[in-house]
Amino acid sequence: MVSVDPSGRAVLAALLDSVPMTRPELARLTSLSRPTISEVVRRLVDSGLIVDAGVRRGRPGRVPTYYRLAPTAGYVVAVDVGGDNLRVAAADMSGALCYEQRQPTRATGASRVAAKVARMIGSATEAVGGQLGPLRRVGVSAPGVIHADGRTMSVARNLGEEGSFDLITPIEARVDAPVVLENNVNLAALGERWRGHGRDVATFAFLAVGAGIGMGLVHNGELVRGAHGAAGEVAYLPLPGSVPPEQRGGRGREQLAGEAGAYGVLAALKARPTWPGTRPSSVEELFAQAATGVPAARDLVEAEARQLGLTIASACAVFDPELVVLGGGVGRNPLLLPTVRETVNAYAPFPPRIETSALGEAASLTGALFVALEAARTELLRSVSGADGG
Repeated sequence: MVSVDPSGRAVLAALLDSVPMTRPELARLTSLSRPTISEVVRRLVDSGLIVDAGVRRGRPGRVPTYYRLAPTAGYVVAVDVGGDNLRVAAADMSGALCYEQRQPTRATGASRVAAKVARMIGSATEAVGGQLGPLRRVGVSAPGVIHADGRTMSVARNLGEEGSFDLITPIEARVDAPVVLENNVNLAALGERWRGHGRDVATFAFLAVGAGIGMGLVHNGELVRGAHGAAGEVAYLPLPGSVPPEQRGGRGREQLAGEAGAYGVLAALKARPTWPGTRPSSVEELFAQAATGVPAARDLVEAEARQLGLTIASACAVFDPELVVLGGGVGRNPLLLPTVRETVNAYAPFPPRIETSALGEAASLTGALFVALEAARTELLRSVSGADGG
């Protein structure tokens, strides 16, 4: 533990984004006196947390020395557990990406997925740990409901799990760093807030449309999780005209999950008795045919876009977002955007701005990096403690 007073924490916090600054610039930013800044900088340099970043010439007068966060201050690792792919990335404490890897998920069941996640984290550690210092946090994005304890998951069918299970403990047993677990759509929303369309928006929603559908909600800059961690689970919205299962011979509920997303699109495709030319065998092929003007394909894409627009309009009546970002393998297709906007404008009393994700398939991974980095930075600043000598 480094013995530095709260003035030191203020200086370190100012340098966390890795923008080199001079002592006069640090004094202005932190409102600390120049003598205090000089002493704090000296102690932080001696501790190895910040380093001399050189000088900038070309200005009259004394040549100033710049300081920045030390490259060995540590790093974080993020993992995005998807139904098809498992992605891992590492970033230094400034948030600069320095490692990325992708592998097919394939393994099903919590224990097998956790073992594969741990192995990929180990590969990232071997690749960058020698240059960046200690691993400070791991952020994990997973497709399921995350319970209030931050460890228990449920409704993770993409991982082959129906009931509740603990994904974190088996990862922690193999990784020498605290692990933060969050729902993948929630993290996509945070990723978009950090480095996408949501950077300057306090209240917005991220609608992820892939195999299924889900929504991440950000209000006043904070995630809305709900009492059971299920806020934004729009897949469970009942469809108009739905009747209880007991009135339909015991069949399951008529919900949005059965209509929107890849599963719903493919079901609608299969239900069409005829098709002009070669019938698409995947959502990607369907969108490709729609892009070339095949009428039947365009009809199905339009129907999907209208359904997504109605979903957003329903959320607007409750959540009133300023912005809705469309993401996911299906949702980020640009063919959907015009009809989604038209539908929302027709039904929502205060239509939000609607955009396709700026981060694409990296949205959840970016969000996992964000939560890992935030936790790591908070812990680093806490470790810089001592008597207040400022």
